[in-house]
Amino acid sequence: MKKLRRPISFALFLLIILTFASNFLVICTFENSIEVTVYFFDVGQGDSIFIDTNGKDVLIDGGPRGAGSTVMAYLNELNISHIDIVVATHPDADHIGGLITVLDSSITVDMVLFNGQEKETKTYEDFISLAQDKVTLANRSQVYVLDLNVNLTVLNPTQPLEFSDENSNSIVLKLQVGTVSFLFTGDATFETEESMINAGLNLKSQVLKVSHHGSKYATSNEFLDAVNATYAVISAGKNNPYGHPHEETMQRLLNHNITVYGTFASGTIIMSTDGQTIEVHGNPEPIPEFSSTITLALTLVLTALFCFTRKRGLT
Repeated sequence: MKKLRRPISFALFLLIILTFASNFLVICTFENSIEVTVYFFDVGQGDSIFIDTNGKDVLIDGGPRGAGSTVMAYLNELNISHIDIVVATHPDADHIGGLITVLDSSITVDMVLFNGQEKETKTYEDFISLAQDKVTLANRSQVYVLDLNVNLTVLNPTQPLEFSDENSNSIVLKLQVGTVSFLFTGDATFETEESMINAGLNLKSQVLKVSHHGSKYATSNEFLDAVNATYAVISAGKNNPYGHPHEETMQRLLNHNITVYGTFASGTIIMSTDGQTIEVHGNPEPIPEFSSTITLALTLVLTALFCFTRKRGLT
């Protein structure tokens, strides 16, 4: 019997070790799993995006000043009491206005990433007075580690600022989550896109936040070729006075076989990723190729043509 006890004891010891190792690997795998959710908040005619990770969280822009309470409501609903990085892409009121409410709230903020461009407006003055002690100047190629296998890279601007136009100097960010990428473009213009392409930057991303609310002065075919996106999100106000998104931009996006969503059509857009796949939540409605006005005009033309051919005896 004594001879049997040693092998049995050794086997039990091995079983305990293997069980412990197996549980340890499961725990490590769970703790190191990637889980990132990106919220494209509906703030009307403006931009506001929240990146929620297992590590550091990021708020990009806050919409117009009147949307400050809306952004706070979204953040409170997500139980956010601390934001690691607040990004003010450029000093336009429809991007930094709502950040004033956030910076003046009980939410603690570690850093404000800004392009450094000044503007003589009350909105800018109020924003910078709250942000100035936390401001870091954005510069191309800066990388911020948010979590394991989750990085945020600055693609624009360069310092000193490359352009005189404030939209062209917008902060452009690439969020890399495993093998999945999101590209956030602020109000970047054609010249911004050209600068990034000429610099040889890797723009390829599965999700594109369309620049300047879908303005026709951005989102070129060359840029879309470089990004090669599957999804695009346009943040704009419903029936806004600027006509955003413009038909030219929509057509370029759709010609590249990109599924396009808009906050003006579906409200807040939510996407999440595990670093390999992307899930779009809430079944938002893709924006169709033709607006209702164009569809109606086309229908009227076809109807008139049909009536004309019948009258001439051609049908």
